[in-house]
Amino acid sequence: MSSMRGNSGIVLLCGIVLCSAAAVRAQDLQVSPVSWDFGNVAVGTSQTATFDLLSGPPTAVWVYTAFLNDSPDTDPPYVTPYFGLWSLGPFSFNPATYPTLPMELPTGEHILVDVTFTPLSPGDYYAYFGIESNDSVELPGPQAFFPLEGTGVVEVVPLPGAALLGVIGLSVVGGWLRRHRTL
Repeated sequence: MSSMRGNSGIVLLCGIVLCSAAAVRAQDLQVSPVSWDFGNVAVGTSQTATFDLLSGPPTAVWVYTAFLNDSPDTDPPYVTPYFGLWSLGPFSFNPATYPTLPMELPTGEHILVDVTFTPLSPGDYYAYFGIESNDSVELPGPQAFFPLEGTGVVEVVPLPGAALLGVIGLSVVGGWLRRHRTL
């Protein structure tokens, strides 16, 4: 009799686990692109990358926050618009296009998040675009980090009239060569 009681306890336990597992719903946040290289950007100018956050099936996804960080974790110093901060070094969000978060995204809906790179001095720059959500499907998962990189370069601007002087110089040299070749 005790063996039946033990088995029924296992059946009951398995029934609870299976029922609980059936009640769990998956949320899938799909992000594109998964990284961005801004390439060479002239100091003082900007380039923008747009990240598309899509709620995949089977259920809606909650996006709690989108932030910038200097490492792929949620340790400070990270920058989140919740605190009125929109930039981390040369990387920034556009306050005019940043979505109101937290937000529930129904299946098939998406939001766009713009990240702008504006180097103020020459050099290589790196950061991470981070998202916290209730995504239960790996990748990306509930905390996701997408690498950002860019290089600030000094734009070479020709001196005023340099192109005209170059053309004049070539025609003078060409004329001199023609005269001296015929002699």
